[in-house]
Amino acid sequence: MRASGTTHSYLVSGALPHLSGVPSIQIQEAYLAPSPNREVIARKCGADYSLVVQDTLAQLSSPYQLPIPSQTFDDLWRLPGSHRVALTRYFFPIGQDVMEIDVFEGPHAPLVLARIQFPTVSREKRFRKPAFLREEIAADQFFQLRQIALYGNPLAKIGVPQAGALPFLFKKGILHVVLVTSSSGTRWIIPKGKLEPRMTHEQVALMEAAEEAGAIGIIEPGIPALCQLDDNRPLYLYPMRVATLLPLWPDRFVRRRVVLPIYEALLRIVDVDLARAIRSLARQIPLEPTAK
Repeated sequence: MRASGTTHSYLVSGALPHLSGVPSIQIQEAYLAPSPNREVIARKCGADYSLVVQDTLAQLSSPYQLPIPSQTFDDLWRLPGSHRVALTRYFFPIGQDVMEIDVFEGPHAPLVLARIQFPTVSREKRFRKPAFLREEIAADQFFQLRQIALYGNPLAKIGVPQAGALPFLFKKGILHVVLVTSSSGTRWIIPKGKLEPRMTHEQVALMEAAEEAGAIGIIEPGIPALCQLDDNRPLYLYPMRVATLLPLWPDRFVRRRVVLPIYEALLRIVDVDLARAIRSLARQIPLEPTAK
């Protein structure tokens, strides 16, 4: 589908429409080097194999694609540490429009997503959602497969997504994390904020860590997490290795800051799913920085 027009994406459940004979294509993507600014992706689309370099800051620009042999793709697909997603995409006619139905395989099965793009507002208004479509999810085509590969199956679109950082450092070999109080001062949380136009999730996380906690550092690659906060907002959470804790920072008059061993920090987090995500990240954070 082209990038213009209004696009809606949905979770699919129940009886799927009859897809036998519907045009389809098999897609596999392996994200080899996730970073805040650039993606390197091994991609199979039908019989075409390519290595794709995408500038995540320029979502509308054309990615650089290098054709590769199928054996090279297979080798890259099996690389340890890569984030993989595989699916069959069906092009299902529905009225005057075509709905893309993605049936995922492997660890993401039985996930099924549907996406439809309307060229005009009037066509969008006339659309009647079929019974097999469930909750709407974020329709950002640029990030959708990436997010599934990195974070797992998507959450329903029931809150404004946020990105946040888990600032961490080691003291005498013990993992410590940086917490801040909420703007109301009543709860301990991690620095986070709403997604910003023309910024990647990782860049938002770094910005919020600096503004809310005075924490400057770098994202530890390859181990993000996704959780649903108790107010129903999806949160993309990134571990950030702290290089510096500023003595003066923008939110210092609004928020308190503490640095605690991980086991003490978890006791202060009242949001159950956030605590689960922090605990999961803590198990994966290496003592030494990961080489890029």
